Amino acid sequence: MTKAPLDILVELTWALAGELPLETALQQVVDTALQLLPGAQQASVRLINDSGDALVASAHSGEAADEPTTFRPGEGIAGWVCETGRSAILPAADDPRVGEGERAASLKSLIAVPMMANGRVVGVLAATSAKVDAFDRCHEGILRLLASCTTPLIDKARIWRASTTPLEYALGSPLRLRLTAELVEMGELGLSLEDAVVRSGRHRQDVEACLRPMVRWMVVEFDGKRYRLCRGLPKEVRDTIDDVIAAGADQLGRERHVRHHLLGGMIGLDPKMQMVFEQARSVARLDVPVLLTGETGTGKELVARAVHDISPRRKCFFGAVNCATLSETLFESQVFGHVRGAFTGAVQDFVGLVERCDQGTLFLDEVGDLSLGNQVKLLRFLQEGTFSRLGETKVRGSDYRLVSATNRDLEAMVADGSFREDLYYRLAVFPIRLPSLRERKGDLKYLVEGILAVQAQRFRTGDGPPIITPEAVAQLERYNWPGNVRELENVMARAAVMAGGGPIGPEHLTEVELLSDAPPDSSPARDSAEFFVQRTLEDVQRDHIGGVLRRQRGNIKATAQILGISRTTLYKKIRDFNISAPV
Repeated sequence: MTKAPLDILVELTWALAGELPLETALQQVVDTALQLLPGAQQASVRLINDSGDALVASAHSGEAADEPTTFRPGEGIAGWVCETGRSAILPAADDPRVGEGERAASLKSLIAVPMMANGRVVGVLAATSAKVDAFDRCHEGILRLLASCTTPLIDKARIWRASTTPLEYALGSPLRLRLTAELVEMGELGLSLEDAVVRSGRHRQDVEACLRPMVRWMVVEFDGKRYRLCRGLPKEVRDTIDDVIAAGADQLGRERHVRHHLLGGMIGLDPKMQMVFEQARSVARLDVPVLLTGETGTGKELVARAVHDISPRRKCFFGAVNCATLSETLFESQVFGHVRGAFTGAVQDFVGLVERCDQGTLFLDEVGDLSLGNQVKLLRFLQEGTFSRLGETKVRGSDYRLVSATNRDLEAMVADGSFREDLYYRLAVFPIRLPSLRERKGDLKYLVEGILAVQAQRFRTGDGPPIITPEAVAQLERYNWPGNVRELENVMARAAVMAGGGPIGPEHLTEVELLSDAPPDSSPARDSAEFFVQRTLEDVQRDHIGGVLRRQRGNIKATAQILGISRTTLYKKIRDFNISAPV
């Protein structure tokens, strides 16, 4: 049964709407032209090349359809149509405009129409026949309709080709390259704006600014919710993207390693975490000392490793030492090294951490716990840039990058004399403060998803990470998280085990007293006579400060804010009243 012309046109329209490659679309157009022009025996499309000096055969179909001849504008009927922008319907045998490549012994009729885009001719759609007077104005209208269906694809292809070189230049932006690589990896699924921010670790505005031009270039599409690479990208555009990604494979590999390695502690849409990412990236290129501050469990060592991994020193040693565990003698031995016989048990020479970190990064964790004696030794080393192994007089040097971290308030310690001011200024050239988890609870959902994904891979569950219900997430958000991300990791590991592979709900979080406030207060009842008569002002202050400190689980900054005093004053009262801060 022969299809109706309208059905044929509808089928073509649907096919062209499917983001076909230009070559395939043009071939479908010439095949459709033969169907809709009963007298036609051949059909072809010629497009003007990028330099505008030739009409190049791009598609052809029909009986004995040899490769159509290439014409210059003004040459042959195709060239005349291209030059004038007018249609031509004529007997091919005796018209002087017919070019040599258009003549054939059996050719009696020819019809050609211009293909227009943005008011200019971009090609010619033509058909020929061995019958005399095979074509009329009705056939001209059909060809013009077919041409109008095709010209948007031609125009898009030209834009893509024109954008290939600018695209290669644009992908020189590390952020745009990273986002493009992520879009290639995600395929049809694409990325939401939030996903792109999490994966890149950059500000939302920066991500949008990088993706917006790519949407304008028709390389990336955005449906209002997700970004993805445009379907049907020309081969030259896709090759450009693949080549640039391959050339940047080393850089992308490092960043992905950092992202996956630090997944539990470095995810965040919160502006405070975005600032941490930005500061870490900025300072990684420079060799200035970095001081990381923040509560226990906020990921200070993860940031230190990230700074090392994206710095020029990434191929060399990253050495970490916990200063809280080092005694006077052990500090010198571990940090500077020792020679055989330097002390009892030193049976051989030992290369210290400073020496091993030559060309690499030295990370001093819990630097606020150094004794005053060790602070002097560290300060001398930082000032002079040289050291000697314990038990020798030879002066040595080391080219290293220094990163320090502490969960203490070093400024308050400087004020009360427990930390040297000159050492503090040596360490805090570029301070980075990591926010606590309760300061960025909006990131909790992303952190939980990332932690569960990492744990599923680490514990080899085989079934992928478990999902967590919205009710469980809401319960997690009500908790104060004194242990920060480290505590969250432990909570989620226990919850995943209790869930047994199923969804994690509130019932799997009962082992942690998420909504508990503090241990019961053992002080006398506030409405008793003993409380009002027998207690001094000092007793009341001690109990009140101790109660707030317990409820805040030892958080000095939060306690000071609640009490309305400075941290220095709070430290002094804790010492004067002999208050035991909770761990």
